[in-house]
Amino acid sequence: MARRRLFVPLAAALAACGPGSIAPGGTERVDLTVEHRSEWRTLWLEGETNLPDGAHVNYRVTHELAADVPVGEWPAANLIESGRSTVRDGTYWAKISTFNWPAGEVRVVVRFPLPPQPPEIVERYGAFGEHLAGDGVKALQGMKTVEAEHAFTHRR
Repeated sequence: MARRRLFVPLAAALAACGPGSIAPGGTERVDLTVEHRSEWRTLWLEGETNLPDGAHVNYRVTHELAADVPVGEWPAANLIESGRSTVRDGTYWAKISTFNWPAGEVRVVVRFPLPPQPPEIVERYGAFGEHLAGDGVKALQGMKTVEAEHAFTHRR
């Protein structure tokens, strides 16, 4: 099982702070992983993070067939699946049915902090991720996000 870990590096000021604490400049590092587990006809997305309990991460799962075949001809209605999961005790998870999925390549993308988020998460990270910094932070539709990716081959 492949595991991808994304670390969002910050300025040296953050090194003096512990993980998950806000640096004097008002920016914060977020660790985010994603992996998968397949059981029978169910895909489990699982990840670890240093985000506090109650934070929401958004996920998007895309089967390669979704890019090549018109929607009306898909063997399953959920070849592109998206949703959100709530962080609890440094982990998050989601469960997706793969009942009619054919074998093929699958890509998973997990992002934080797409709104809406609880007020304490907005206060800590910003409504649009403005308290995130580092090379791993990406711009997405006028906001800053932390992203983790995972790809695997789905087998029937």
